[in-house]
Amino acid sequence: MLALAAGCGEPATVVPAHPRDFISLPDSDGGDPVAFRWSSNGAVGPGLTIADAAQPGENDCTIGWPVVSSSGRRGYLSAGHCAGGLGRDTWVYTDGDRRGRVLLGPYVEHEDDTLADGTMFDAAAAFLPGTRRSVRWGTAIGVGHPIAGTLTPQEVSGLAPGTPLCMLGARSGITCGPLMHADDRYLEWGGYAVTGDSGSAVFAVNPDESVCAVGILHDGPTDRDNTIAYVEPALRKWHLTLPRETGPVSGDRC
Repeated sequence: MLALAAGCGEPATVVPAHPRDFISLPDSDGGDPVAFRWSSNGAVGPGLTIADAAQPGENDCTIGWPVVSSSGRRGYLSAGHCAGGLGRDTWVYTDGDRRGRVLLGPYVEHEDDTLADGTMFDAAAAFLPGTRRSVRWGTAIGVGHPIAGTLTPQEVSGLAPGTPLCMLGARSGITCGPLMHADDRYLEWGGYAVTGDSGSAVFAVNPDESVCAVGILHDGPTDRDNTIAYVEPALRKWHLTLPRETGPVSGDRC
């Protein structure tokens, strides 16, 4: 959104939108979930189903935020409660029959707990195998939504109720809904999500449709009443960073 301001006889001045002027995206899949989302081209990226070798097909969740470790390894976050344990392989399906798959690395970080300060922590990290350079590491959130930065729990708790937030789930696709409640421990969100969307990236959308990372889908008592764990505590604890796009959205826009 752009505001125009001009005096009589003066040229209009474009005032950039404040980064807290978050917008919603078209809610194309909300209310009509698919069985699971698979990779048709062998690429891996946010919003696809991630399977845990401990319970494939039963414990499927969603690939959430792409991350880079302090040593440069590339991987993804999902929800901690999706991990059957550390050291078990994970994979992405490459067909609708669950027969083809692209192997990822095992979960090497995993926590589903409440920290001493009351913060909800629900995250797991898996990284691409070092010997599988052919695996394409996708980082965009959906089509045309690069990551612009991260919002801290304190920043999210300062947003007004009703602020639109969106999710990219392996069953529900992109869905958006209002921020219902937020404090510095967790937030409640009124967008649509179902079982299998756990681990999904939850984000705020800038007017240029780049996204600000907010959290990881945890659970919810109903399809439109969901609890979100913040992503920033996991990034900080495990020394991870989110990849940033270069060009018009370079730098932290959040």
